[in-house]
Amino acid sequence: MQPLKATSPEAGFTLLELIVVVAVLGILAAIAIQQFSLFRARAMDATMRSDLKNAALAMESYYGEFLDYPTSLSAIQLVGYRKTNGVTLTVSVTSPQSFTLNAAMPNGTQPSFSFDSTTGLIN
Repeated sequence: MQPLKATSPEAGFTLLELIVVVAVLGILAAIAIQQFSLFRARAMDATMRSDLKNAALAMESYYGEFLDYPTSLSAIQLVGYRKTNGVTLTVSVTSPQSFTLNAAMPNGTQPSFSFDSTTGLIN
């Protein structure tokens, strides 16, 4: 049994094999980073929508207690609404029976979402 020489074919990987492996890993990393950005933007969208639903519930709770919709964010915080950090929420009472809410946060798939109490939909 003879020891392997450094020049024998079983001694290691060729430069071409290493380049191919590095190229494949680079392609996989590029795909993963792109998907991560998309998932992060969707998570920000879900955060804005969640804040809108919670704020709408707080608006209705406030109305049930005081028979009037509040015009400020601090008023719905009195009935238990807790705003998520990074989300900017604006309240607009359009009539004595309806309101709209707007939630904005940077880096989502769209800059803001709105809730209309007449339709109950988030756009």
